[in-house]
Amino acid sequence: MNRDLQTLALAAGYFAVLLALVETLRRRVHVASDVTRNIFLVGTGAWALAAVRLFEDKGDAVLVYGALAALLYLSFRFELFVGIEDSGPSLGPVFLALASASLLAFFWNDRIEIGLAAIFAAAFGDAAAALVGRRFGTRKFRSGAHMRSMEGTLAMFLVAGLVMAPILAGSSGIGWHQAIAFSLITATVAASVEAGSAYGTDNLTVPLAAAATLVVLFRFAQ
Repeated sequence: MNRDLQTLALAAGYFAVLLALVETLRRRVHVASDVTRNIFLVGTGAWALAAVRLFEDKGDAVLVYGALAALLYLSFRFELFVGIEDSGPSLGPVFLALASASLLAFFWNDRIEIGLAAIFAAAFGDAAAALVGRRFGTRKFRSGAHMRSMEGTLAMFLVAGLVMAPILAGSSGIGWHQAIAFSLITATVAASVEAGSAYGTDNLTVPLAAAATLVVLFRFAQ
């Protein structure tokens, strides 16, 4: 078995374990649905870093997220996995898998750190916004038909900035000061987009908006 086949098998095992974990936590341990959903979303985003480190061919990395998106869509249609849902079936996990596949495909050969940073901003930042907003959100505001909280939006900003800075500083060659500045600017955009998105679309709009912001910032920095 060649290296990429081994890594594909590893990816399949990783997501099987991740799904089994959130299903067990939700069905057997009765962990809150928003917690299990966000464990899954964080795990989904975190795999992108492993994909970049382990796969030689971007096609295989994209294939993993594409297959995951297909599986999650089946779950959305037939309610297969309750551990990835919060208040009913949502396309949010599907959108994150599709966004991850698209960003890896687009940035694989040039500025892969932009793709990784954008995926991490969405996965970790959105999880922070959801968990903090639901438990500690007291300053509410309306975004379309949905209510958001200042606390959740601030958590999104802080966590997104925190996870992006090391990725940018470690692989783009711009140094920590510029990486932090880029991360804070992008986190502001990501938090704003997240606050304005509804029905799980933030898992698509946030990574794409973050990636677009970073592309602009890097071009101005040249």
